Amino acid sequence: MIEAMVRRAVVVTVLAVATALAACAAALPAVPSKGGPAWRELTSEHFTVWTDADPERARDLVRDMERFRQVLVGAAFPSVAASGRSLAIVLRDDDELAALSGTEPPRAVASPAVSPLWQPTIVLSAQSNRVGANYALPHELTHVISFGVIHHQPRWLAEGLAQYFETVRLDSDAATADVGLEPTLRGASQPMASVVPVAKVFAWNHLSEHEAHEYSTAWGLITFLINIHPQELVQYMRLIEIRGESRESFSVEDHAALWREAFPSLPLADVDAQLRQWLRTGSHVIQHLHVKRRTWPIAERMLGDADAYAVRGMLLGLIANRRVAARENLAAAIAAEPTNVLARLAMLELDDAALTVEEARALVAANRADWRAAWLAAIAIVRAHGDAEEQRGLRARACSLIAHNPAVVAPPELCDGIAAADGAK
Repeated sequence: MIEAMVRRAVVVTVLAVATALAACAAALPAVPSKGGPAWRELTSEHFTVWTDADPERARDLVRDMERFRQVLVGAAFPSVAASGRSLAIVLRDDDELAALSGTEPPRAVASPAVSPLWQPTIVLSAQSNRVGANYALPHELTHVISFGVIHHQPRWLAEGLAQYFETVRLDSDAATADVGLEPTLRGASQPMASVVPVAKVFAWNHLSEHEAHEYSTAWGLITFLINIHPQELVQYMRLIEIRGESRESFSVEDHAALWREAFPSLPLADVDAQLRQWLRTGSHVIQHLHVKRRTWPIAERMLGDADAYAVRGMLLGLIANRRVAARENLAAAIAAEPTNVLARLAMLELDDAALTVEEARALVAANRADWRAAWLAAIAIVRAHGDAEEQRGLRARACSLIAHNPAVVAPPELCDGIAAADGAK
C-alpha cells in the first residue's frame, strides 16, 4: 500500500484447418488431443492462470506471483480491496512465448484492462530454454497488479512504479522483503540515462526505439516522490483513478492540472530542478518489510483443445499481429466448441464478427458465470435489432458479474444507466 510504502476450449475440426495450423505454427506444440501438453486453468485468490506448462512448475509460479502481490500491495496499496483477479497466460517455455507474442528475444508482456478481455493480463513463459535469457518478471507483475488498482495509468507512472518494484528482494524463508533497491544489471548497479524534462515524460504515451531517458526519468521521479512527497503521490494516484480515462486521452495540460491539484507543495515549474538536485544529493530510503507467511489454495480444472486454440488465436492476432494464423486457430476453437467465449471475443476484436442471436443465447446458457458471454450476447441482440428488454437484461447481468472482480474494467457504455443488481438471476 502506498501509504505504508511511502512512510516507506475434444476438438473436432476439418483436416484443412489442422493442416493450415501445422504449417503456420510449426514452432508450437500440438493441442492436447493430438499428443501435445495438457492445458489447465489454475485459480488462486488473485490470479486466473491458463497454462500448458508442467503442472508443478505452474503451481510454484502462481505461489510466487501471490507472494509478490502480497509485497507490492502491502507496500503501495494497503487500502485496496482484497478481491480482484488478474489473468496470467503462462506458456511452457521461451520458444512458445516468442512464437505467440512475436517478441525476440522473448519477454513477458503485461496489459491493462483493455479490449478484448477488459482484465489486467500478463503473458509469460514458465521457464527459460534459451541461453542468456533475462526476464524482469517483477517489472511486468507490477504492471499487471497495479493495473488492477489504478486502471488507467499514464505511462510515466506505470513504468516508474514497475521499475521501482522490479528490484524487490524477497526472502520467503525469513518472511521479509526489501523494497526500493537501486536498479541493477547482472548484479551490478545499473547506470541510468540522464533525465529529461518532466513535460516530456508526461507526453510519453507510446513505445519507441529510443526511450532510455524517459525510463530513467520515470524511475527517478517515482522514487523521488515516494521519498519526499508520499502523501501527495497517493492523492495523485487517487485522482488518476477517479478521472478514469486512458493514457492516450491525457494531454500535457491535463497532467499539469492534476499535478497542481495533487501536489500543492511542489509546483510543476520546480519539479525538474528539485528532481535533479535530489538525484545528486538526496537520501533514498529502502523499505524493510515483514511479510506474513501464507499459503494460497489453488483450484484446478482441465482445459480442452478449443481453449488451447483460442489462447493461441488471441495472442497471435492481438500481440504477434499474425492475423492469418490467428483466424485459423480461432476457427479451430469455434469448430471444436461453438460456445468458447475467448474465441468469440477474439473474433469480435479481430474482424468485428458478432454472433447471431441464436449463437448468443447458446453462449450465455453455456457460460452463465462469465460476464463476457452476456456482453457478447447483448452486442448480438443490439446488432440484430432484437428485443430491447432482453439486451438490457444481458447488460445488467454482465455488470452484476463484473462487480465481483474489481480488477475488471467495464467496456465503455456497457453499464451506463444499468443497475448491476438487476442482472445475474
